Amino acid sequence: MIFSDGLPSRAAADTTPILLVDDEVAILDGLRRQLRKRFTVHTANSGAKALEFLESESVAVVVSDMRMPQMDGATFLSRVRSLYPNVVRILLTGQADTQAAITAVNEGQIYRFLTKPCPPEVLLEEIGSAVELNRLVTAEKELLGTTLRRTVEALVATLSLAQPAAFGRAVRVTRTVTELAGVLQVEEPWDLEVTAMLSHLGSVTLPPNVLAKLDAGRPLDEDEAEMAGRVPGISRDLVATIPRLEGVAQAIGLHRARFDGSGSAPGVPRGEDLPLAARILRLAADFDAGMSQRPSVQATITALQADAGAYDPRVLEALAACHDAPEAQGPPREVDVLRLEAGMVVFDDVLTSEGVLLISRGTVVTDPLIQRLENYVRQDRVGRRIRVQG
Repeated sequence: MIFSDGLPSRAAADTTPILLVDDEVAILDGLRRQLRKRFTVHTANSGAKALEFLESESVAVVVSDMRMPQMDGATFLSRVRSLYPNVVRILLTGQADTQAAITAVNEGQIYRFLTKPCPPEVLLEEIGSAVELNRLVTAEKELLGTTLRRTVEALVATLSLAQPAAFGRAVRVTRTVTELAGVLQVEEPWDLEVTAMLSHLGSVTLPPNVLAKLDAGRPLDEDEAEMAGRVPGISRDLVATIPRLEGVAQAIGLHRARFDGSGSAPGVPRGEDLPLAARILRLAADFDAGMSQRPSVQATITALQADAGAYDPRVLEALAACHDAPEAQGPPREVDVLRLEAGMVVFDDVLTSEGVLLISRGTVVTDPLIQRLENYVRQDRVGRRIRVQG
């Protein structure tokens, strides 16, 4: 059973929500009376009921009794930690449960344990400290998330202007990664998409003629192949300098490793030990390269399936599933550059009058890209009409 108690005043509506869990209703009532003037108090009389409550409501702190039937407090708080890591956890124990509480603390499952009976002023102080910790952790994650996204967006925008061919390839590969993540039911695909996009940063080191060959699927000579082979390592090293993107950098550095491990250097992981982002990126990149060399999607997938040891079978199956359905974007249409809108997808490579690639096919139109095109149109260096989808 779930109980909620917030005072009807405006002050109560502004207080931090906390959840108290105990199988004895009388104890919950006593705790609620002690805490309701400072916090918005929710209560539950079992771990199962509390977990059900947390599925739909957010709280900053959970305070749980240790001894409860079916699920004890340490087990319950361990579940909370796994499902809602930002929620700060406090365990209330009797003297006989002290050793179990110490074990729970040492395993990192709770923030504090308090022995019963706990003086009201101590409980208020400890919950107040827990609320402040929750605020700091939440604020740091929100700031970090915003900073990371802005950093990635800036790097990608720079790539789009500096190397349009590499950017176009990155966009196409990322789109495939997003589709694969959907079929594989990856809940948070952002890391996978960032891995795909930033894996092409090292392409800024390649001469334009090598980029053109890669984009068209033409064979490279020995020196050119060596240059292209260095791109993943350069991308990895660039990304590794960004805090919290260490996992992305690792996946970029490993994405050319085969799933079956053949040809890999000693110590390079194989199979399920390879990061999922690396496994997905390898297949998406090879699919994009194959599409520039073969007449159809199915011909490309068949060629990839013939070298199945290179890929995670589950990811390969997901790629085939992605292309069971017909193309959803519809046929391309021709529009005037002045009528371009952000979000459209460029259908053909856009070349300048000198034959230089300006925008690669598959590029998603952005406001800076529209401005760049308009500048070239004013100089009569590119045609006014291009084909787009979306």
